Amino acid sequence: MLGLNTRKSNRPIAAGYIADSCAGQKVLYEVGMTGIPIFNVNNNCSTGSNALFLARQAVATGAVECALALGFEQMTPGALGMVFMDRPVPCKTFFEKMCEVIPATEGVAPASMLFGGAGIEHQKKYGTKNETFAKITVKARKHAEHNERAIFRNLVTLEEVLASPPQAPPLTRLQCCPPTCGAAAAIVCSDEFAKKHNIGKPVYIAAQSMVTDFPSAFNSGSPMSIVGYDMTAAAQKKSIKIQASVPTK
Repeated sequence: MLGLNTRKSNRPIAAGYIADSCAGQKVLYEVGMTGIPIFNVNNNCSTGSNALFLARQAVATGAVECALALGFEQMTPGALGMVFMDRPVPCKTFFEKMCEVIPATEGVAPASMLFGGAGIEHQKKYGTKNETFAKITVKARKHAEHNERAIFRNLVTLEEVLASPPQAPPLTRLQCCPPTCGAAAAIVCSDEFAKKHNIGKPVYIAAQSMVTDFPSAFNSGSPMSIVGYDMTAAAQKKSIKIQASVPTK
């Protein structure tokens, strides 16, 4: 970790979407990080960005000089399913609202129905073609080809993406994220801490904001709003405003 003694980070935030309680403690104790606050966060696909948000916030407010955002995932094969069957499902309302607008597709993952529904609305609004969505996978694989840490590095053609098994329209299998395992970490620190420990070429976070769902996710009948378009747009506007007010380093 940049040659830093692990004790230098006094606010680790561990992110694990499918992980047992206190998984962060187990990981960090193994590298000698004890006696300091360790926070575990779990917030579906935004879990990693939540850990980074809390680490940045802790440093920005002066609560700590250095924080570690750590993420890890060990998933099971197959599409995401329900983990606990004896309690309410947190995302149930989203699926119910989506099914009020677009009929469920039998035999496909619920997540693909959510994003597929948003894709259908985007097509109706803007005339977006299936090929346009498929090109996103082609582009992503081109980037992955040159990333030794990427899991899927083989190139795919537009024709292969469109011909792969259909999921929730307009998505095909090659457009859906498979369950994968991995880990990553980021050290977030103040300028003073970086200079004190001779950390060269730092990467600055220009802006970051966090927003949750608006009422439109539940009362608009819009698949794009149900899947998070409105909160994403609001977070983006907030981040641009923050970035504009921060002096360039």
